[in-house]
Amino acid sequence: MKRTLLVLMGVMLSLSSGFCDPLFTQKGTDLKFEELLKRKKLPEGKNSTEGVEGSKVNVENRLVETTAESKRSIPRDIRIHTLGNSAIPRTDFDKWSRWYQEDGNTQVFRLFKGEENVRNGREKAARIEAFSDLNWKRGDWHQWSGTYTIIKPHGAAIFQSKNNVNDWSVQINMNAKGDVILNHRRGADKVIAEKMEGKPFLIRVRDNGHDYEVYLNGTKVGEGSYARPEGTTGFRWGMYLGGAELKSDAMIFVSGATVDGRDDK
Repeated sequence: MKRTLLVLMGVMLSLSSGFCDPLFTQKGTDLKFEELLKRKKLPEGKNSTEGVEGSKVNVENRLVETTAESKRSIPRDIRIHTLGNSAIPRTDFDKWSRWYQEDGNTQVFRLFKGEENVRNGREKAARIEAFSDLNWKRGDWHQWSGTYTIIKPHGAAIFQSKNNVNDWSVQINMNAKGDVILNHRRGADKVIAEKMEGKPFLIRVRDNGHDYEVYLNGTKVGEGSYARPEGTTGFRWGMYLGGAELKSDAMIFVSGATVDGRDDK
């Protein structure tokens, strides 16, 4: 009943260039989600503090941390939200390695086929996201940036500028083909990059609690506004499926994530 992963070769960097370098290797095992529940490793109906450990992902950092921006250190003042607990502090990250790991300057986000939220009654809603302790109302501009590498693509939001009362204003999504989509709360969606599996790309989002701007590899690809008269806004990144079924394993890397760091070129 286990998915055995013994030094599993990762996504290949380039097939067209005549060589194949793995972006990661993996050691250990990960229980299927049904087995996880059967063994009561993830209690239902409450936030768990026990966590669930998983197989070890070893990132080939030289292939995903290729720019100055991607070499920035992972922020310390962040928490993670899994399908078993909504606000896990950094001191407990290791307990939740099934879904989240850090290697060098890279954050590893994973979800597994069939997984669903179990901590409350919300259906499906599988997720693994990091979020900053910084929150703001309308006023000063704040900025998030990070270099994404899509490893196992699946339909999901991979970034949210999210208000705790009025919900998200803008999202960055991926689909099962590895396309990257700019998803406005108000306005039409826009594909901003196609077939990005295994190809690092830099996202930067600026937000002032009302207006926002989105950049891909230094080029502005969209902007907009969304009124948020109540609550506060913060940045979230990782993977979130909402009401969609998790049909296959999913994994992304985020390297050099920063909140209110220096401007990216």
